[in-house]
Amino acid sequence: MSPLIQEHFGTNTFYDILALPCDKDINHPHQIKSKVNFKKLKEDSQKAILSLPIVQYTGDFKAGGLDKKQRLYLMSKMDDIFFIDTLKTNYAKCVTQLLNVPDISGKEVIERTTEHKNIQRIKKSESYKVTFDEIDYVIEIAEEEEETFTSIMYGNNFVMDVTLERDILEFFYKNKWLFLFGLV
Repeated sequence: MSPLIQEHFGTNTFYDILALPCDKDINHPHQIKSKVNFKKLKEDSQKAILSLPIVQYTGDFKAGGLDKKQRLYLMSKMDDIFFIDTLKTNYAKCVTQLLNVPDISGKEVIERTTEHKNIQRIKKSESYKVTFDEIDYVIEIAEEEEETFTSIMYGNNFVMDVTLERDILEFFYKNKWLFLFGLV
């Protein structure tokens, strides 16, 4: 726990760690601007940081599942190590990438609560009813993070024929403005 750092390493070390630059409320490692060379930190700060529990990065810093009482963590993503301050939330509120961290692969990784597995980030989802060759279909277009997924259903079944799917989508995109304004 963060109070243990204060007890074991002293108030100065605790505040040195909290004073590290960080990026707040980010989702992905590519958004990190705050990077700190671990080897340039004071020795007591290094020891304190290495004493923190380690959790795995699960695809989103805001995924949750962290203990609010713990507050400070290390988070690993392959060879990348992040210093995390939850600010008493259940997710990585403040993130700093640590560079040149000694090998911590032998340290135990603690499990998160399962709440982070229930979070899905669908930014936008649209459905369109399309009649193609006198058969009614539903086209579902979902945007998730940086990708777009399209599915076509006939009744309760997905269209699995690639050629038919391509023909339906070509028809839809050629006439999309008609579907958008309900003219078809």
